[in-house]
Amino acid sequence: MNQNDIIIYLRKKLISPELLMALSKQYIYALLIVLLSGILTPLWAQKPQVFNSLSEVWQEVKAHNYNVKNAVIQQEQASLAYKTSLGNAFNPRIPASINFTDFTKLQSNFIPAEFFGGQAGTFKQIQFGQQYATTAVLQPQFDILNLSAIAQIKYAKINEQFTENQSLVIEKALYEQVNMTYFNILSLKNQEQILFSNIEAATKIVDIVQKKYDEGLIRIQELNEAHANLITLKDNQEQLSKNIEIQTYILSLFFENQVAPQLTEDLLKYSIDSSPSANYSTVNLQGILLQTALTKQEIKSLQYQNLPTLSFLSSFNWQNLSNDFFLAYNSTGISYNNIGLKINWEFPTVNRIGNLKSKKFQLQSLLINQEHATQEAISEANQLDATYEKAQMQYKNYVQIQNLKEDSYQKYLLQYEENILSLDKLLTAQNDMLNSQLNTIVALTNIAYAKNRIQINNQY
Repeated sequence: MNQNDIIIYLRKKLISPELLMALSKQYIYALLIVLLSGILTPLWAQKPQVFNSLSEVWQEVKAHNYNVKNAVIQQEQASLAYKTSLGNAFNPRIPASINFTDFTKLQSNFIPAEFFGGQAGTFKQIQFGQQYATTAVLQPQFDILNLSAIAQIKYAKINEQFTENQSLVIEKALYEQVNMTYFNILSLKNQEQILFSNIEAATKIVDIVQKKYDEGLIRIQELNEAHANLITLKDNQEQLSKNIEIQTYILSLFFENQVAPQLTEDLLKYSIDSSPSANYSTVNLQGILLQTALTKQEIKSLQYQNLPTLSFLSSFNWQNLSNDFFLAYNSTGISYNNIGLKINWEFPTVNRIGNLKSKKFQLQSLLINQEHATQEAISEANQLDATYEKAQMQYKNYVQIQNLKEDSYQKYLLQYEENILSLDKLLTAQNDMLNSQLNTIVALTNIAYAKNRIQINNQY
């Protein structure tokens, strides 16, 4: 690559000509290396890995996917909140302070002069105290009885369980997305193999037509039709190849582009008759039940806030006074302490009453959602079973159609070679055979996809 090529490349990267003129030749090469490394690093970082089943893909997704990692962090935060609530039930605290005060001008007091032998009815101005005061205060205190804070312990525990449930909800949704992409790729790969096979058949037809044309038995139009048919099949194969590439990129993103997946599972194993049965998935219903329990606990906590709290208070004080300076050598320290109990009772506020009523409305809505989630789980299980049975029936029908279309094509091919059939009927027969083969693969993919949906549903 010469310097002009580098300049053109950098201009495409929106680097101004003025900047290019200012850069030396060495800097241009260095900048090019940085830009190329930024483009290629994600590709270098991908590790090729062979997967033989969807479960293998899923285990690797769980090790890399950002949704799963974020769910783990959320669980850790919920666990920390629970541990914090245990301490908040007593709310231990030890305020500590040290004050250094310089009384630059002491307060004056008027004392009756007769105390000092003066005339009765007169006063003498006297200043009390010392200029420099150092005070240290330590005030340990904790709650003895705070029902609202105690209710928060159970709330935090339920919230921890709810966070775990939501992690499972996220996992299930992600698993279903991986399931769809995984079998899209397998389906496209099998369809591509079918197209390769049909390209070979179309090539054979072109050879037969070419021979007949060379012998003067047919017109150029028939040869053109045979070539057009071959080109169409090749184009379809190329489009499928690109679709496989796109779907592989999508699957790789589930690994955060750290893995380049290579799928080897054989779809034909799903053609064996089996009847998996979908259970009622409990993950969504369990989430609503936990939300209901959380709301009930919030209502308790709000109600308990209207009750008094009992706290232990104490204060340990030490003071040093001096007219020389802070903590002077000849000064004397004074200490004094106290302990006691405190009852605190706050009357309900408008905001607190409003929150309590709002939570009760929310609870009513959640109770309705519980019933809906139950019916939804039943309906989803029935739909999964019906979808799987439908895919099985369709596959069996398509297999029969495929066998018939393949047999017809072979007979039409022989008839064309014997000059008792027109080319357009032969090409139509091949097209019918191709469509039947593709339909069979799609139906088989639907069986595999539906079966794994049932397994995912039963797992969560």
